[in-house]
Amino acid sequence: MLQNLLVDGFVIGSVYALVAVGMTVILGVLGQINFAHGEYYMAGAFAAWWAIDQFDLPYLASIPIALLVSVAIAVVIGYVVMQRLVDASFDAGIIATLGVSLVLQNLATLLFGGTFRIFEGGWLEPVNVLGRDIAQQRLLILIVTIAVFGALQWLVRYSRIGKAMRAVSQNVECCHVLGVDVRRVVLVTFIIGTVLAALSGVLTAPIVINIYGAMGETITLKSFAVIVMGGISNVPGTLLAGWMLGIMESLTAGYVGLQYRDSVAFALLVLVLMWRPYGFFNIKARY
Repeated sequence: MLQNLLVDGFVIGSVYALVAVGMTVILGVLGQINFAHGEYYMAGAFAAWWAIDQFDLPYLASIPIALLVSVAIAVVIGYVVMQRLVDASFDAGIIATLGVSLVLQNLATLLFGGTFRIFEGGWLEPVNVLGRDIAQQRLLILIVTIAVFGALQWLVRYSRIGKAMRAVSQNVECCHVLGVDVRRVVLVTFIIGTVLAALSGVLTAPIVINIYGAMGETITLKSFAVIVMGGISNVPGTLLAGWMLGIMESLTAGYVGLQYRDSVAFALLVLVLMWRPYGFFNIKARY
């Protein structure tokens, strides 16, 4: 039982980390918490479901379609909302992203209805790993998450856009003086974060099975807990914090009770803010 709970914890923790890392890079560059981030997770799941349901496409073909839809959403919202928050107050960012969240939730309800939709797709056949049977989809989530974090760490450290992201996160005014296109950096960062959230939604939907318009609300709040635990703008810390939260939730559900699982994230958030507000894996450095 313990081994199964640990595997489940790593899987759900990977989902949290994949969503949270997009939120943390946006927060690092823009200085705003994106409270609509869970809706991009929902949009990815619904886009894949729509491709499978309407065109009878295989699950593998629905993944790039969902990611393209998320890019289109990110471009529109990035131009209309996120770029305007570069010099805006923190309160303005909260109100704007909450508004985007409500718009996307109601748009999903309008397009797909207010009832649960059954996601038919994915690879749920078990495979044997180290003597344990694990569904292929769960193994895929773990592999993709590790690969994405490795690629993102390289992007932030060594690529031109990654260096620009780090520069903007440290001093926006200086970047303006030096000719860095801050609005472009914000847009690219927002697109990356949105695509990662949508990818998490596509990968998780076959396991969750039931998808609905408000499915992103809880994961937004849990992602916020993850980025606080991992340290703001700390990419490796976000992965470790996501795994920590996933394992603790899984153990709580298995040994204490399923009804207490969702309270773990908020309890950890309060404790971290009280005793280590800069996170478990951050001291002073960003990225």
